[in-house]
Amino acid sequence: MTDDDETLLLLSAYADGELSPGEVLAMERRLAAEPGARVAAERLRTLSTALRETLAGPPAPEALRARVIQAIGFADPPPEHASEGAWGGRSGGGWHGSWRGSWRGSWQALAATLLLGLVGGAALGSGAYRDRPETPATIEAVLAGHLRGLAAPQPFDIASSDRHVVKPWFNGRTTIAPDAPDLADQGFPLIGGRVDIVTHTPVPTLVYRRDRHVISVTVVPAADSPPAGEARRDGSTIERWSLGDLTYWAVSDLNARDLRGFADLYRSRTGRPG
Repeated sequence: MTDDDETLLLLSAYADGELSPGEVLAMERRLAAEPGARVAAERLRTLSTALRETLAGPPAPEALRARVIQAIGFADPPPEHASEGAWGGRSGGGWHGSWRGSWRGSWQALAATLLLGLVGGAALGSGAYRDRPETPATIEAVLAGHLRGLAAPQPFDIASSDRHVVKPWFNGRTTIAPDAPDLADQGFPLIGGRVDIVTHTPVPTLVYRRDRHVISVTVVPAADSPPAGEARRDGSTIERWSLGDLTYWAVSDLNARDLRGFADLYRSRTGRPG
């Protein structure tokens, strides 16, 4: 494999969100230094988005198809009857009766197919199958944004401890302008904000500090996902909770107890815990 081939594979994985957080950081440093690679990455991301919008979604489960077929009372005729009746053989009613039965069966099959497509499409479009957890891509993107902030000269795009400055700064940059409570009196001062990318969408991240530890609070539209709680990934602690139609992800290298205390405090200052 040549260097060009390896670069193309890495760029493709980067565009599809398939790299680990560490690999994302390495790739973004490379893109910052290589304009040609950056252009190629943008082209691949555009192509990937176009393909996802064009290609058909996942097929409806076989169990759903079986329920639809059972509901309309359709069953395929035995193969030997279908072949004999088609030419006026031993089946009763001759060619006309067989053709009529075959046509009725085909119409029912078509109805089943159409109904299956409508039901399956409606289920997928309306967000059915709600037992699916939040996609790992969301978690990886949130964590990658936090690690990228730590690797940067400053972990924020705007430096301010004034929530009346930080919250309006997101207007026009993201579709969400989250509350930025002042928690300095409890040892968690607000130090700024930045824009991260989660599933190809700009989202706001509030940046707090606890002594020398940075806390990133990334806010995304609420999605069906596991209950709020704590997780650990690549040495970082993650707390997740929901308020209204928003989901909050707090990421830090703080110990679990302190980050949980921060999350509880943040919720108490912004609304009823989700």
